[in-house]
Amino acid sequence: MKYYCIASPHKNELWYDHRLYVNLKEELSALGYHYRAAAKNRIYFLGAPQRHFYPEVGKFDPTANNIALVYCHPEKLNRLDRFEHVFACSRGFKSFLDWQRWKNWEIFKSEKPFTTKRPIQIIPPFSSLKPAGNTMPRYQCDVSFMGVPRIRPALEAVLPLVDELNIKLNLYGPGWHSYPGQGNPEKYWIAKQIPYEDIPKLALGSKVCLLDHHDTMNKIGSISHKYVDFVMSGGFVVSDYNRDAVKNYSGICFSEQRPLKSILSEYLNDEEKRRRHVLKQQSIMEKQTTKIAAERLASCFV
Repeated sequence: MKYYCIASPHKNELWYDHRLYVNLKEELSALGYHYRAAAKNRIYFLGAPQRHFYPEVGKFDPTANNIALVYCHPEKLNRLDRFEHVFACSRGFKSFLDWQRWKNWEIFKSEKPFTTKRPIQIIPPFSSLKPAGNTMPRYQCDVSFMGVPRIRPALEAVLPLVDELNIKLNLYGPGWHSYPGQGNPEKYWIAKQIPYEDIPKLALGSKVCLLDHHDTMNKIGSISHKYVDFVMSGGFVVSDYNRDAVKNYSGICFSEQRPLKSILSEYLNDEEKRRRHVLKQQSIMEKQTTKIAAERLASCFV
């Protein structure tokens, strides 16, 4: 019997990243592995410098089988050399981390923080969701957006178009009454939270699921797990310009060259065109399930 634990910085249920922790635990348990605090097999979710202490894991133990899953923000990491296995969530992330290794490598330097014990492997963003058979009135709209109220490129782009294109816009997430950007998004605010299992209903009810990414995710090149969740749920996804989305997932992205207005004008009233694009993206992502990710990680267990 093999035991494992997960070092995750996100234990707040309102944080979307918390679902990675929950979903992975569920799939590893379904595969027959048992969760135990401070187990020999330790999976670290890395999207920031590694912490000195994690609940359920404790301090870093160099004698444990330490596995890193770099799921976002590789530019914030300060070392990877202590891990037995390192997984990145995109080719862009892997290339960036390989570059960090060469940039920090000095022949006479005893510490080489980005020199990994084995070649970095890729586990692309994964999802536990499938399309829904029905939706609910609260999720029916032309354009939906789910997130927290920092300055959002997608929201900044869509708000001026609501009246111009006669769009029904629905916003979901906490705190939209305090949005620091332009306009008054509070009047489109539907709910503070959407249960994870309801995302397929939102994807079905929305003609367009609008998403965005952190700048570094766009530049280095990786879509988010949220992006995969919405596509796997059957959503027609439009995001800000992301290299990974365009190059590897046939993503539809707005930019100065292709404004959001032209995308919405093209797709909002063409259900068949949206359907074909969703099927195309789903075929690309068909193996990006939490189950397959769990199997890849578990193959490293001792």
